Amino acid sequence: MGDFKSPALQGTGNVKNVAPAPFTPSGTLHFTISVSDLDRAIEFYTNIVGASLWRRITYSAFMAVGDNFFVLSNIGYHRRPNNTGHCLIHNAFIVQGDQFDIAVAHIEANDIEIVRYEDEGHTSFVGRHAYFQDPFGNAVEIIDLTDIGSAGDPPIPGWNKHRIRNNYFGKNQFEQD
Repeated sequence: MGDFKSPALQGTGNVKNVAPAPFTPSGTLHFTISVSDLDRAIEFYTNIVGASLWRRITYSAFMAVGDNFFVLSNIGYHRRPNNTGHCLIHNAFIVQGDQFDIAVAHIEANDIEIVRYEDEGHTSFVGRHAYFQDPFGNAVEIIDLTDIGSAGDPPIPGWNKHRIRNNYFGKNQFEQD
């Protein structure tokens, strides 16, 4: 076990040696998406993704999707998590059945490029997947979820070879050497 005494976990090299948590969270309440223009982000996630504004404070907007929440935050700086067109680091929203087709058509009608589409091969979250980017470079996925796979299911060979074109080192991380 680490010898932490906070100020941000001082020598965090010890983190690897920490014992498993003695508790089990019951779920996820929200996740936060960094943006550089809160008004524009609210407009995008409301009009394109279909979320609802639940509450707004000075630098954050709490958004609702079904029974779930996410937060848009502008704290004065933003760093895109992916290079343009990449979608490995993303946030996924469930849009099922015919609604998925309507959503894809709506996204494209608003001149937003679907940078990746998958309809087979994903064994963790089975269904049709469409990935696109918000105005700040954050990748967004919508999924017509049909099944949750098993953690032991091996991926279908080659299913993800175009998921990310190149990582920051110029190498496609899914290709074999």
